[in-house]
Amino acid sequence: MGAGERRGQQTRPVSRLVHVGLFAIAASIGMVFALLAEIQDTYGLSSSSLGFIAAISFFAGVASQMTLAPLADRGHAKRLMMAAVITAAIGVLGFALATTAWQFILSRALSGLAYGAYAPAARALVSAADPDNAGARLGALAGVETSGFIIGPGIAAGIVELTGLDVPFVLMAVILVVLLPALSRVEILESTSRPTHSSSLAGIVSILRRRRALAAVILSAALILPAGMYEAIFARFMTDIGADTWFIGLSLSLYGIPFALTAPLAGRAADRLGPLRTIPVSIAVIVPLTVIYGQLTRPGMVMGLAMMEAVANGAAMPASQALMASDTDEGERATGQGLAAAAGQVAAGLAALAAAPLYSSNGAGETFAMVAVAVLIMAAIGMAIGLSAGAPRPSALDHTPGTASNAGDGR
Repeated sequence: MGAGERRGQQTRPVSRLVHVGLFAIAASIGMVFALLAEIQDTYGLSSSSLGFIAAISFFAGVASQMTLAPLADRGHAKRLMMAAVITAAIGVLGFALATTAWQFILSRALSGLAYGAYAPAARALVSAADPDNAGARLGALAGVETSGFIIGPGIAAGIVELTGLDVPFVLMAVILVVLLPALSRVEILESTSRPTHSSSLAGIVSILRRRRALAAVILSAALILPAGMYEAIFARFMTDIGADTWFIGLSLSLYGIPFALTAPLAGRAADRLGPLRTIPVSIAVIVPLTVIYGQLTRPGMVMGLAMMEAVANGAAMPASQALMASDTDEGERATGQGLAAAAGQVAAGLAALAAAPLYSSNGAGETFAMVAVAVLIMAAIGMAIGLSAGAPRPSALDHTPGTASNAGDGR
């Protein structure tokens, strides 16, 4: 399909239930953020167990993003998303029934598999529906996704205060099951293009050979890496400086507000200016704020700083997704989004494994500082590769928003 034909395409509708499903799965995963310290205290789990519980979700997400997400490029997006919702329900119910470390780890792995299958398919559907405004659409979806991750903990913390530790997990499992019949009736316009490559592995290798796509992979890893640390130690850190469970949930929920407001606006900015112009601004904010976290001793100050960081993350996340969308074709969008997300999950999983024992032995200051340095190094590498890429591939020009205005993206 030529450039003229592709630009002449009409936008395709995407049911809001696709967004609702992503919100619910993200919320089922995010619940653990606020409750991990209480789970540890209730069941006598070790600090290393917290790291494994946090990390396994990320590594399971990698497995599904690399193996299952490409199925969305082969006409199976709807079935993939429905299977993900079922798996997420089983995973979150498992948390309500678990009493030992290995049971929590297994349940968390199922949640990670579900997220890794659903999210790339949803991103591919959204970006393909309106390629000229992919950044804005991905930004809106990122806002919904992050709202789930962040609002889920707040709701869970409030429910625990009123009832018990298992109740929020049971309720979320019920919500996910109830969502299934509605999602099954949604009409999803699958891609009519044949898969670009003969196998998923061939598609992944082809994408990684493109510098802009490779930059998107590395930048995604840099941006998601801190999430692993936060999942493993944020609740423990906040508890140690005097926060109650309800306040931890509130602080996480308030993080989601500026993120959700910023992401769609920032996505439009990435469409207009180019992702490689907007991402460095966010990194310049995220890195120093991450270092400062480790020096704070008052929960309220941490919450205020988190809301500032949310603005920077809300600007960077959709920009990195739009960068990948700009360098992938219609038959490989889910593969590309899954690949970038998988890189982020690997980085976050490693951070989760390292953060819990590091925090236990060396304290918050060193833990947060080391994560900030890792983000800075990875972002610098990603930016260097992206800016050295030259002009986007001709096929990418066909659906890259605001091509003429993206001159700052390495050209």
